[in-house]
Amino acid sequence: METSKWKPSEEEREVMEAVWMQVKGACAKLKEETNAQDELVRKMLKEIADRYYS
Repeated sequence: METSKWKPSEEEREVMEAVWMQVKGACAKLKEETNAQDELVRKMLKEIADRYYS
């Protein structure tokens, strides 16, 4: 079974970049305001992704 690879349009790419910048900023703020380490942040993002996109 062959799967096709998704290629985002320029508009989709811009949206993804904007969302990524917001996520990155939120992660940095979380790390500043708590004792969260990279591993904890990574696990939280994975859990969110699994919940909403699986």
